[in-house]
Amino acid sequence: MNNQIGVLDRCGTIDERRIAFYKDIGLDCIQLAGVYEDWLAPTEAARKATNELYALLQKYEISVPTMFFSYPNQWNTEFGLVPQRYRAERIALSCRQMEWGRKFGAKYFACHVGFVPEEKNEFYDQFILDLKMLCRFAAINDQYFMFETGTESVAGLKDMITAIDEPNVGINFDPANFLYYNNDDPALLVDQLVDKILTVHCKDAVRPAEGEKNGKETVLGEGATNFRVLLKRILDTGFSGPLIIERELAPGPEQEHDFRNAVQLIKSVMKGEK
Repeated sequence: MNNQIGVLDRCGTIDERRIAFYKDIGLDCIQLAGVYEDWLAPTEAARKATNELYALLQKYEISVPTMFFSYPNQWNTEFGLVPQRYRAERIALSCRQMEWGRKFGAKYFACHVGFVPEEKNEFYDQFILDLKMLCRFAAINDQYFMFETGTESVAGLKDMITAIDEPNVGINFDPANFLYYNNDDPALLVDQLVDKILTVHCKDAVRPAEGEKNGKETVLGEGATNFRVLLKRILDTGFSGPLIIERELAPGPEQEHDFRNAVQLIKSVMKGEK
């Protein structure tokens, strides 16, 4: 198998020590997030920051096959592309991030679209049309738009992909998010939409405890996603996309310890070990 293994990391936390560590534990790619105006703006400072990041990744032969769309302050308001009052701004920012990512060779772009209302009305139709236009912009550069899983049911996700009806729309499969948001069993997505999975978030979680709204992330392999089995099922279909470790901890020794162990787990599954 030739799947790349990487981590989700944000531009603002990357330095040479961190990239050297990634190389040392056997990673060969990054899913970049946090690409804000410090890198996107048409200024000398932003160009310098971008070029320095590019040179650092080139030095350690770390590629960027995928990026995660980032929008300022979205977690303090409504998040994703669903809110109408932010949608135009965020779609424009998405397009700018796709253009920026061309320098790094990024092909797959993931997004938490937000909580899509179940009712199929004019609001829903406009939302689908807006995502369709985003996919068509991505297609200009041979890029793909991906739904980050978790906030939508498998049926709802399938409906959106069918309605968008573009060849470059797919899924960034995050099994942990299904449990975190107390949604479908992640195995159901593998059953029904495995052909739409373009990248995988290697992340684990448990469902919410009684009385709690959201679940909790765990160390990979110690949650309730049945991650080893899911990954094997995906790989057995011939999936060759990036496997991206996501561990939502502050950068430091604990996160790095978990990254190292996650690489070993993923490689053991790729080798067919139990």
